[in-house]
Amino acid sequence: MSFLALLATGWSPVYPCHVSPGEMRRYPIGTGPFKFVDFKPNQSIALARNPDYWKPGRPYLDGIEYTIIRDPATARLAFIAGKFDVSWPYSITIPVLKDIETQVPAAQCEVDATNVNRTLIINRDKPPFDSPELRRAMALALDRKAFVDIITQGQGNIGGPMLLGPEGIWGMPSEMLQALPGFGPDTEKSRTEARRIMQKLGYGQ
Repeated sequence: MSFLALLATGWSPVYPCHVSPGEMRRYPIGTGPFKFVDFKPNQSIALARNPDYWKPGRPYLDGIEYTIIRDPATARLAFIAGKFDVSWPYSITIPVLKDIETQVPAAQCEVDATNVNRTLIINRDKPPFDSPELRRAMALALDRKAFVDIITQGQGNIGGPMLLGPEGIWGMPSEMLQALPGFGPDTEKSRTEARRIMQKLGYGQ
């Protein structure tokens, strides 16, 4: 992964040396577009526009108030009721998104790519998964398109460990990805090969 790209994200804050991490969690300071105003645990966070921000004319807003709602379902209901302008965009299913669009026609709902994978995890040190051929058969047998069609109602992408382009810049090119076992467009051909491998390893129908 790109170390520089990770450092540039909001998940990699840089703390000042003269302020302890504990103090930063309660009264953060920094050079961002907004300044800390108030924090009420499990209730809210208030920020105000930073007049000394390095980019002229930014930010556009005078301030932001974050309401903390720990239960995602309750947060969605509050958004539907019109209590908030923006809601948490992650960990939401396509059926729930469509329900929000039905109840709040004015809401702007977008589906964007994120690097969230559905992953099959096995212990390759334990039989029978210590067999490379068996693991290849497993990779060939998975119908990845069916996962996309069912879980995301066709609005997901078949990808590898890294986010595909155009959203991701480090992901494997599509033509290279399709050359991997089980990633090609011909699912039945892949499954036929998987069955052949399993029969060779002594497994029956």
